[in-house]
Amino acid sequence: MKKWVWHIGSAVMGMLVAACTNGEPNNASTTLETENSVALVVQLSDGSPAARTKVLVRPADFLAGANNLKLEKSAKGESPVVESDSSLGILNLETDEKGRLNLPRLKPGAYNIEARQDTAKAFVRVVMTDASRDSVVLKVEPTGAVSGQVNLPESESTVTVAVKGLDYFVETDTAGKFKFSKLPKGMINLVGFVYRTYKTLDMNGEPSTISNLMTVGNRNAKIESKKTTEDIVIGQKIVPANDTVIEKDVYPVYKFADFEDSTYGWYISRSKYAEAELDAEKNVAGRKGMSAHFVYQNDSNANWALMGRALNGMVDMSKLDSVEFWARSGLSDSAQWISVSFDVLLDSIALDSTGYENGKAWVHLELDTAWQRFVVTPKDLIEPDEHNIGGNIGWDEVKKHVTNLNFFGGGVTEGTPYEMWVDDITIYGVKNLE
Repeated sequence: MKKWVWHIGSAVMGMLVAACTNGEPNNASTTLETENSVALVVQLSDGSPAARTKVLVRPADFLAGANNLKLEKSAKGESPVVESDSSLGILNLETDEKGRLNLPRLKPGAYNIEARQDTAKAFVRVVMTDASRDSVVLKVEPTGAVSGQVNLPESESTVTVAVKGLDYFVETDTAGKFKFSKLPKGMINLVGFVYRTYKTLDMNGEPSTISNLMTVGNRNAKIESKKTTEDIVIGQKIVPANDTVIEKDVYPVYKFADFEDSTYGWYISRSKYAEAELDAEKNVAGRKGMSAHFVYQNDSNANWALMGRALNGMVDMSKLDSVEFWARSGLSDSAQWISVSFDVLLDSIALDSTGYENGKAWVHLELDTAWQRFVVTPKDLIEPDEHNIGGNIGWDEVKKHVTNLNFFGGGVTEGTPYEMWVDDITIYGVKNLE
């Protein structure tokens, strides 16, 4: 079984406080640090105004096709364009007759701004801060194309390929081949993924929807005007066991997540009246590198919030030795805990065909403001009672077909905002995770 790996244009600058990228391969060719509101000027290649030109603003980690956002009805002829939602940093705008546009204020963060015509486009990455107002000049150029191949996972007949941070995505054919015909010039990052939505019941018995994103891989590509970049390969090729490949019986040790590629591949889920946010932070409290940062708030003990990640389908974890991870809390004056949960989350069709039951096996661990190493074994998991509190049906009922690994946030004070950090999750003893 394949290991799912998470990794996560051309622009002319005007009067800007500019900062070049630090060599990170997944960034666009130019990063501009600018104020939380931008005056944008879009020009044609000869310097004349690009009147009535579409302008699309997207968060830098936006992945078209990997969400439940509505599509604009007018977006015909190219990859669907999602509707504007300023709370998410998604804007669909248009320049005036002079090619000008004042972008609304956005939350601080990194965004891609694209000027889009039919055959001439441009984009630039900007970092919104609280500094003084700046302006951006984009000069559209003829588009380019890119084609390639995704090495399909053995369980998938097709996957989605998207341009990270821009509103373009396509489906591969059954051989894994894909092509984008009209992309803006510059360095882009192509991501192959499978996106699924599951309908199930939450721990309170209420209908709930969980969306899972599984990434096959990613690859940088340089787009050139009026040219096609070919032979882009995404994902690792699976070599079947045969006479030329000798599989060694090695004790399974699987680094499930180290968050060095941020929290891509992880989702958040919460009850109706809870709140939750998930991002990644670097060098937290003396720990080197990136770690997951989960902020949550429950208005009562009946509500809940979690960060989680889907496995590659149903995984037999009956040989599980342990799960090791590091975690810390954000508050020193209030008891706070983390719940580690092995879940079965299947849609109604899968439940009918397999006879399995949705539920979990979990354990609750007290957190401290200092980083702690935790090791969870099957014997540590809570035995279920007759009421199956919290959806706990026990390890014996879930161990042979686990679909998700979740981390619930907990705290004793209702309505108190909490935060916790999680890092370096390693699973021991399970063969089918890679």
